[in-house]
Amino acid sequence: MSLPMMVISPQKFATAFSLGGLATISGIALLRGPRAHTKHLLSRERLFFTLSYFGSVFFTLFFSAVAHSYLGTLFFVIIQVVALVWYVVSYFPGGSAGLQSTTMSLAGNARSLLPF
Repeated sequence: MSLPMMVISPQKFATAFSLGGLATISGIALLRGPRAHTKHLLSRERLFFTLSYFGSVFFTLFFSAVAHSYLGTLFFVIIQVVALVWYVVSYFPGGSAGLQSTTMSLAGNARSLLPF
């Protein structure tokens, strides 16, 4: 499943991507130790990520499997992708600062393209 599949058929993409993301976090937990990683995820600085990521996984799967909503699935898959990238990049040295700098640069470029 590739990223363009997210737009064509988000229900199929959602299940595979959600399980892959959970496998990534589980793999990091095994490397760091499950108890230490859980404590880290629930720390004050990571709590926003934890709630946004696991909430987006839940709602992605809900809108995909239960509500069968194309837009709901697509919306929460996008949130899930952003949260997972934020999580993985934050473990690289300088990753958070680099991600923030890149985001600000892209936002500035996008504002200059908008007509209003």
